[in-house]
Amino acid sequence: MKGDSPLKSIKDAIAANTIAYSSNGSSTHSVVLGLIRELGLQAKPTATGGPAATLTLTMSGQIDIGWTSPPLGFDLLDEGKIRIFARANDVPSLRGQTVRVNIANAGSLGTRRAALVRFMQGFRETIDWMYSDPKALDMYADYRKTSVANAKRMRDEFFPKSALDPDAVKGLDALMLEGVNFKYFANPLTADELKEFVQVPLR
Repeated sequence: MKGDSPLKSIKDAIAANTIAYSSNGSSTHSVVLGLIRELGLQAKPTATGGPAATLTLTMSGQIDIGWTSPPLGFDLLDEGKIRIFARANDVPSLRGQTVRVNIANAGSLGTRRAALVRFMQGFRETIDWMYSDPKALDMYADYRKTSVANAKRMRDEFFPKSALDPDAVKGLDALMLEGVNFKYFANPLTADELKEFVQVPLR
């Protein structure tokens, strides 16, 4: 939100205020619904698209509470032009919940399983490298066109290594309920269906 917003915490928001999320069914949508459901936020959820567009809408006063993905907004945050209203981890049910996965279609999984297992091993090794070699910060900073300091801040404050764990899908019970609420499927998957749906190759 803007640095001069009168809203200081979730309890200060009212129904007339607007809070942004990207699109229906997205992780940002889940966060907003969780803030409303579990923390009593009084604000109108509003789809605003990507972080750059949302930042513009927020700074122009068209949205009261925006959303962004770091490092976008770090400079404005440091200058006091925006403030952090809440984070996804503020929602109790979302703490530690998996929001990103690697997927394969059933056909590829059946015919190219060995290649996919090798991919997962390389994925794990890449994550280990990203959090151990300083060169990774240099490369990421170059990729995102930001400073190494911002890349380090992003890693340390927003994306700890535990958040990128490729060997588990966490919070499945809550994820199943959200899947039903968003009408992705009629009923939560059974234990047998989950076993087939979520397959993590051994290290």
